[in-house]
Amino acid sequence: MREITLDFKKIVGEGKALGRSEGKVVFCYGVLPEETARVRITFEKRNFAEAELIEIIKPSPRRIPATEDHYLSCSPWQVMDYEFQCETKKGLIEDLLYQTTKETIRLDKFYPARKTFGYRTKIEYSFTGEPGELSFAFHKRGNYREKYLLPEGCALISPETNAAALKVLAVINGLKLSTADLKTLILREAKNPGSRVAALFLKRQDIELPEMKIEGLDGFLAIYSNPVSSVSQVDGIINAWGNDFVTEELLGSKFSYGFDCFFQNNIELFEEALKEIRAASFKCGKLVDLYSGVGVIGLTLRDLADKVYAVESSESSAKYAALNASANCASNFEIACSLTEKAEEGLFDGTDILVLDPPRAGLHNKVIKQIMEILPKKIIYLSCNPITQGRDAAFFLEKYKIVRSAGFDFYPNTPHSETLLVFERE
Repeated sequence: MREITLDFKKIVGEGKALGRSEGKVVFCYGVLPEETARVRITFEKRNFAEAELIEIIKPSPRRIPATEDHYLSCSPWQVMDYEFQCETKKGLIEDLLYQTTKETIRLDKFYPARKTFGYRTKIEYSFTGEPGELSFAFHKRGNYREKYLLPEGCALISPETNAAALKVLAVINGLKLSTADLKTLILREAKNPGSRVAALFLKRQDIELPEMKIEGLDGFLAIYSNPVSSVSQVDGIINAWGNDFVTEELLGSKFSYGFDCFFQNNIELFEEALKEIRAASFKCGKLVDLYSGVGVIGLTLRDLADKVYAVESSESSAKYAALNASANCASNFEIACSLTEKAEEGLFDGTDILVLDPPRAGLHNKVIKQIMEILPKKIIYLSCNPITQGRDAAFFLEKYKIVRSAGFDFYPNTPHSETLLVFERE
């Protein structure tokens, strides 16, 4: 692979720096605007190339030392001072929304994170090394065959969670298990009042673990996951100790979620997003919450609607949404387990407020079509991907205007963020 030296001018959509060499665009993580860097070309096409950083030759004044040596794998913006991170994210969101909607959308507010490390509620470690001497690892970005060693875990999750993870690793090494036996270790952490569970994904069903009552963990699961798949999916519970869920308190209400459920990764900023969503809502007859997860947004708004209908495709998350409704005495909350695009006929009829919090892929075309037929009075759209959010917003802007917009740095030290757009029918 050839090495080149070039100047980088700006950061683009995915959080990579952009430079040019011999008329070709070159993308690279770990480089800042106005820096000169030596890079190694890892992938090349006629018009562009991907590269990995070798050396910064002329650093930017906005560069700071990385906290971790594996930062390019987990959080490649660790080398940017935090104020510059927020400036860059706000600008990227606005640029991407303009590119997709052809409308100038300026964020009314951008919420910085209170903590830039230790904020995550979930971490997934893979393994590397020899039996008895295994270490946690992350796959190298862009190269699944190479891994970074993580002797102390990762600083994006709390020291307490990393300490518990290392106790699990000590047991694994005591049993002389190998990478042929193991997939990953996933840890979930509730921040308030504080609880943790771990799930060890194993490639064999006949592995016997000792009693896994680990200090710092409220529960532990040994899970069989078919080795044919690279994904840590649940194909069977081998054994379990303690809880298989954690409980988080948000704005005075408690929400439980299972080890395999989706939950937001930055609790302090999620509360700020919930406050923004609430401020955009009004007393109404019917509120529909799509891609509802374990029901947090819909349940937070339950006192503003006569009836809250929630739709979630994950069986586990839908189960916890029902449990959370019961725990919070929300008799007006109803959850349906279904793909949103396959939800029952009439779901949208009479909707006053529609809340959307889809995955990165955004909304299914069928869902957009249904929304544009029913035309709810207000659409509140929280997204982790401004590209697909902007694509969807372009349809809504035919009949709606944006009355509030906000960005949230849910994922400091990474290129990712959350964006809230509030649409009102014209």
